[in-house]
Amino acid sequence: MAASALDLLIALDARLDDLEATSMTPGSIPRVRQEWGALARASLQLLHVRPHHPEVRDRRIEALLDSLAAIPGEYALPAPGTGLMAITATIGCTAEAMRTRTITSPATRNQAGDEIRASLEAALGRAGRWTQHGFQTAGGAPDHEIVRLAGIDTEPCRSTALHAWRIIGPTDPGIDGAVSRWETAATRTITSPRTVTQLALQLASADIALLCASTSAVMQRAIQTGVISDSSAAIDALDSAGRSWREAARWPSHLRLGGRTTETRHASADLRRCLDDALRSGSDWKQPSDLFAETSPEQLVAVIHSGLQAATRVGRHVLAAMDELTHGASRVWVNAGQIPTPRHTARTMLDNHYDWAPDRVGFHSAEPLHEQTSRALDSLVNATPLTIEALAASTSLPEQVEDEGPWETVSPPADPLRTSQEWARLAAIPSAEPPAPTIRF
Repeated sequence: MAASALDLLIALDARLDDLEATSMTPGSIPRVRQEWGALARASLQLLHVRPHHPEVRDRRIEALLDSLAAIPGEYALPAPGTGLMAITATIGCTAEAMRTRTITSPATRNQAGDEIRASLEAALGRAGRWTQHGFQTAGGAPDHEIVRLAGIDTEPCRSTALHAWRIIGPTDPGIDGAVSRWETAATRTITSPRTVTQLALQLASADIALLCASTSAVMQRAIQTGVISDSSAAIDALDSAGRSWREAARWPSHLRLGGRTTETRHASADLRRCLDDALRSGSDWKQPSDLFAETSPEQLVAVIHSGLQAATRVGRHVLAAMDELTHGASRVWVNAGQIPTPRHTARTMLDNHYDWAPDRVGFHSAEPLHEQTSRALDSLVNATPLTIEALAASTSLPEQVEDEGPWETVSPPADPLRTSQEWARLAAIPSAEPPAPTIRF
């Protein structure tokens, strides 16, 4: 099932709650020490793969974890064990999510790295306090590294920006699974010189344009609900990227690249069907009440952001294929009437009924299409980080205080002195409960 780094950190809280609700049995102290070694190794992996500031030199947590990771023992530890194993697995999954290559702005990456570190330190502190209490109860000797970790009392800091790092697979339901299957099929077809076709490149470009349009629609609906702040820059960038990819999907009539693209056609149809089912109603996009009936705006933006990430990776393959077709050994076929050749050569081609011929070396007939694809990819790379930045910005906005009292709705009176008592009566909000009895002396 698809999961983001934020989803996994929320699950980590639940695993810690389960751990703190259990007691350590007297004979499990050696096993707990081994489990802390595995937990330290998983934590070090997460700290290593998270985005981090290059100037940060504070490595006290890393030093403690290095010492704990050196504890000899089995790896991975077999079940049954304590709740520390579930925490280790969750942290390991978070590290896998953070390994996902994601296009974000430097500010968003730094924010995500800080939040991952703060959340991990808070989790290690809670696990350390549970362990130290268990050692004391069972009569075991204290562990100096765990004692130091138990002294960490920080609050986890999380924002929806962590949704940018998501893991999706081909068996996931809905848009996630369709995007994963589409990326796999398109990549396999486009990257092979034997299977890449004009239809595959056109379908990939058109599907990327559709993902841009879908993301723009979801963003606009999320803004209408007030969950996301007005992000006109992101919407404009997405619309511009969509137009560029639509242009890249329109090949000139004098260029062709034949072949079969069955797998890509099926994956493209599956992607379009899932997008229609999830985002559209008839010929228009769903309204916010229907669009977010089962999925929150933040989660749906995260899902569609993953689609943009996949689109960017496929777009790079499309550009590489276009570059090979334009400048490399594999060349597109050009209408024979569009090839500037000597008269006798042209007559020979017509006599032999050669209506199409490979693009001749040095002519670069597909160069305009190659340049359009390059511009489209640049616009997509610029637009993609803005979608997740809108989520990060919405969580940092000050909370709006709604004051709908009578003072906001009463019009200015002609005679303030005469109506002051009426204003006071309107301003008095009666209590829903009877007044509490008072004590009189």
